[in-house]
Amino acid sequence: MKKDELITYCKDDNRICPNPTEWMKIGEILKIKVGHPCTPLILNGWVFSSDFEKRNRLTDQIEYASNDPEIYEELKDYILSLTDDQWHKE
Repeated sequence: MKKDELITYCKDDNRICPNPTEWMKIGEILKIKVGHPCTPLILNGWVFSSDFEKRNRLTDQIEYASNDPEIYEELKDYILSLTDDQWHKE
């Protein structure tokens, strides 16, 4: 699945982003530290962010991961493995 297809998948069915517990794993997959522009919006980031900002952050994370084929594949596989109840939706 290409990057644009994954981004579309993440927006289908009213998806916004993974729920906080699942989203934390994305930060681990990306190998980023707190404060990085692609840090998952969890904890206070969750509370003080709109659904629009959350969806954009997930898109930014996919874009970021697409620069490294190995990381992108791991991220893609993880996102596609999430069940419906593991997503925050509109």
